Amino acid sequence: MSLQKILLRFEPKPENLLRVLKAVQKENKYIGKKECEQVAEYFSAPLARVYSFASFFSGIRTKKEDKKIIRVCSGGPCLSEDSSKVAHQIEMLLHIEAGNDAHPKYKLEYMSCLGLCDRGPVVMVDENIFEKVKPENVDDIIQSYL
Repeated sequence: MSLQKILLRFEPKPENLLRVLKAVQKENKYIGKKECEQVAEYFSAPLARVYSFASFFSGIRTKKEDKKIIRVCSGGPCLSEDSSKVAHQIEMLLHIEAGNDAHPKYKLEYMSCLGLCDRGPVVMVDENIFEKVKPENVDDIIQSYL
């Protein structure tokens, strides 16, 4: 779907900016400068405002990423349900370290809360969300996306 079609699905009101950015990212996998410029024009907003808004949220990508992104929720409820053990299991399986960008194929990140607190720990592989993940489930989840 073209960016113009995505924009036309939403009224250019401030409360729709995040929805638009998420829709653009879902289609393009990231939001680059060109997309930010078009969104800014549509919303009659300064480019700096749109870009800073996009770059503020950890779930929005402003750069193209060729790696498979794996995210583990680091919100309080997920941490209390052992999301750190889930992340450690992913690190062991893929021989990567959370926050380290050295691996050529995979990137493990902690993310802020998705609002699925009653279903944690939450893991995202690209845009796919997994709920109530236990360390013993990690291998099956990750292997299905390699």
